[in-house]
Amino acid sequence: MSFPLPPNEAKRLEELRRYAVLDTPPEKAFDNITELAARIFKAPISTVTLIDENRQWFKSCFGLETREVGRNAAFCAHAILKDEVMVVPDTRADARFADNPLVTGPPHIRFYAGAPLRTSDGLNLGTLCVIDTKPRKLTKPNIATLAGLAMLVVAEIQLRYEIGERRRTAETLRLLQAAMVQSTESVIITTASVALPGPEIVFVNPAFTKLTGYSAEEVLGQTPRMFQGPKTDRTVLDAVSVQLAHGADFRFDAVNYRKDGSEFVLTCHISPIRGEDDQVTHFICFQRDATERNRAASVAQQAKEEAERVNRAKGEFLSRMSHELRTPLHAILGFAQLLEMDGQSVENMESVTQIVRAGNHLLGLINEVLDIARVESGKLALTSEPVDVRGTLEETLSLIKPLAAKRHVRIDPVAGDIGQVLASAQRLKQVVLNLLSNAVKFNRDGGSVTISCETVEGWLRIKVADTGRGISAENMEKLFVPFERLDVRDTVTEGAGLGLSLSKHLVEAMGGRIGAESLPGQGSTFWVELPIIQGITTTSARSLDAPIPSPAERPRSTTPRTLLYIEDNLSNLRLVERILARRPEVKLISAMQGSLGLELVHLHHPDIVLLDLHLPDIQGDEILRQLRADPRTAQLPVVMISADATGGQIERLRAAGANDYLTKPIDVCKFLALVDAVEPRLAASDSKDHR
Repeated sequence: MSFPLPPNEAKRLEELRRYAVLDTPPEKAFDNITELAARIFKAPISTVTLIDENRQWFKSCFGLETREVGRNAAFCAHAILKDEVMVVPDTRADARFADNPLVTGPPHIRFYAGAPLRTSDGLNLGTLCVIDTKPRKLTKPNIATLAGLAMLVVAEIQLRYEIGERRRTAETLRLLQAAMVQSTESVIITTASVALPGPEIVFVNPAFTKLTGYSAEEVLGQTPRMFQGPKTDRTVLDAVSVQLAHGADFRFDAVNYRKDGSEFVLTCHISPIRGEDDQVTHFICFQRDATERNRAASVAQQAKEEAERVNRAKGEFLSRMSHELRTPLHAILGFAQLLEMDGQSVENMESVTQIVRAGNHLLGLINEVLDIARVESGKLALTSEPVDVRGTLEETLSLIKPLAAKRHVRIDPVAGDIGQVLASAQRLKQVVLNLLSNAVKFNRDGGSVTISCETVEGWLRIKVADTGRGISAENMEKLFVPFERLDVRDTVTEGAGLGLSLSKHLVEAMGGRIGAESLPGQGSTFWVELPIIQGITTTSARSLDAPIPSPAERPRSTTPRTLLYIEDNLSNLRLVERILARRPEVKLISAMQGSLGLELVHLHHPDIVLLDLHLPDIQGDEILRQLRADPRTAQLPVVMISADATGGQIERLRAAGANDYLTKPIDVCKFLALVDAVEPRLAASDSKDHR
């Protein structure tokens, strides 16, 4: 037998599950109602039933032992379709129920009356019903009485639910209170008042007493101002007041004082507590003693400065480190490029773009550290080209914005008429990034940085102005001196003092000029002048998020080819595997030793060999020599890949027969273009045979 469904069945079932009354033990309150109904109506059977997806389940039964029946046989499945009491005087005379197994068999139902259990939301969860084994009728008062008893059942269900909710709420509050009391982190709860004298303390935990020496009785009703003293920074407190007024979640460090008068550095994390109307009613503050942390940071800074002073071989060290950094950066940039090519959500694409952008900039800096020695000797050679200044400035601004946000420093949009200059794009970006970084780091919290451009007699002047404390007249002469840090005792800003010196050398190597102006207490302005390329101007910002054409979108051969990659670094192998997943026609064979790679060349006859320079058994240049010396592989395309980017090394291997030389990190698009250009060796031989 099938059963009908109410039009609001989904909501009805959801409400039934919310009350969590199904499959619960018998309860006296419900049993009392079914017994009362049976006595009032002089019926042998009375039940409180609930209808779920497939069954009729009895919360209470009087005169019936069964706890549930299938919904297809349930009279109540019909009773919940309407809001009034359903009465069936004689089931054998009703076509809906005449052949029902509960009529033709036990309990031999001949009379049924069911009042729906209707909630305040108008959803019928089940019924209160009375059943007889003989046909009978109900008067209107009888029907009203049954409906009234059904309302009592609904009230009992609601009361049961509310009691359960109160118990759960009480348990939650007990757990929260226990967590706060037993927490090893100091906790203070205050009112939300921000007007003087300030918020009032309404709770502290034992960890607070251990940290400050004050008992709860001594601080309740007081304000946190009682812990402040001579060394408490008023600027920090003013910033805290602003954040409290905005109901913000924030962190800050401040000097506080214990009950015995001793001072300590406190790290505070304050969060608002909101009421049902979403208005802030209280603040909760988690506190930690940061004195030792700050002391350790100071010691670490001193150790760093000492290490810099005793470093006598910085040139060799930087050169070696730049080589070593290329290998992990190879994987970082490679996989980031793959993510960029795969297409991401808008939010993820912004993150991937920042990774690629910052990674490429880091790669440029790694290349540049090799030139530091030549910068100091005045032998740095740069290649000048037309540079879009606006694009370079906005790309640099995107890199510095996270630092500015952390310091609460506003960066104003680029202003002024901007054209193109003759310079090195990468070096210009490095110079501007250094000036912007200084403008943010040496600024005041809540300050601003302005970058503007103006034309000065054939030169484009780029100006970076900050609202920091400025530079004294005696220190202006030391600005561009290598390793000179100004007012080092008055600041905790990190830096080796090399940035401005290096920037000066780079600007002058590009044929430009650099200088600075400053007023103590009002800020500083650094400027760079470069020769303008006449007749070209840029009036709008270029898009930094323009899609890069994918090699997969260009026409390419789908003829099967084989690439042998000889590489001992697993992450590099994995990267190439992921790249070549975009070229299913290309079969990748890998070897982690040079000797095995030579064997695989003769066994598989690859169409191209990708060869690492540094291998554990045979160096890549020796493998190249052997391949070129063997007539069978003399024409085999071989591409070297290495973190060694020195010009002499590249030229040496090209002269030894390498078809190309890729430096790590590789450009994924260029790598795919290189693979696409490879012609299958076997296919080429077959075509010649057919001719």
